[in-house]
Amino acid sequence: MFLFRRKKPPDPSAVRLEIILYHFVSDQRNDFTLSGHTVPTADFRRQLEYLAARYTIVRLREAPQLAATGSARPYAAVCFDDGYDCILKEAWPILAEMRIPAVMFINPPVLGNRDLLWRDKIRFLIRKGLEREFTDFLRSRRGAYRFGQLEKLGFYKWSKNPKALRNMQIQNDVNEFFARKGFDPAAIASQHNLFMQERDVAPMDYLDFGNHTWSHPILTLLPAASQRDEIGRCHDFLVSRGIEPAGLALPFSPYNRDTVAITRPLGYPCILTVFEESNFLSPGKAARPLILHRRMAPKDAGGMAAIL
Repeated sequence: MFLFRRKKPPDPSAVRLEIILYHFVSDQRNDFTLSGHTVPTADFRRQLEYLAARYTIVRLREAPQLAATGSARPYAAVCFDDGYDCILKEAWPILAEMRIPAVMFINPPVLGNRDLLWRDKIRFLIRKGLEREFTDFLRSRRGAYRFGQLEKLGFYKWSKNPKALRNMQIQNDVNEFFARKGFDPAAIASQHNLFMQERDVAPMDYLDFGNHTWSHPILTLLPAASQRDEIGRCHDFLVSRGIEPAGLALPFSPYNRDTVAITRPLGYPCILTVFEESNFLSPGKAARPLILHRRMAPKDAGGMAAIL
């Protein structure tokens, strides 16, 4: 179940916050950067320069206080999802040089290249031309999938659409398919040094860390107990590393009342979607957690003006 929002004109006293989302920032070319949401480092730098010239860039955890502090310019925040190592190796040095804060939302099981995220497994299968074979495999799993929209959406979008999946069985099914094909996800991740190491999740300048759930499911396809496990396990991992989580970034954006209820006692300042909208924060309305929306970063330097 989604929580749908009725759009209203922004409060004239509200301050604007734009949140820009990245996944890969890299000049590497491999199965994952070529098929994922990737921004080259030179374009990343120019995008940050564009933001810094026009926005007051803040730490995301400061969002609840922004309406009260005021600014002559709108605010912006920068974040990364999934814990890819290229963010530390290629993006973080640029952030540190420019003194721009950001936050990385992680999924602990893949740290140290112990596994691939299930969406990375899907991209890998597409790069290998195996989507039809995998779809035929899924058709044998009666009751877990709705195939009516497959041709219209295309396999990639269909495979993460809440209207196509009855539950998160696809996470187990892609693992079984990998095993049948003899693909070793840890070896693939290690070959590309895809993910950061556990030791890298530590307090550091210009980079906070946040909760992206344990295994990156579509939360609305899970019962409340499973949502609590997904959010709670990642939260506990971060706290055990001396990290105060900067918020919860929702995989794919869907959430419901259970999600909010589970997150509220954790004291998170915000829950983040990818609904491609501006945020308007009004004085006196800083309830926690704030539901904030992110925009996907453009893949070139000139695209930032277009999305904002």
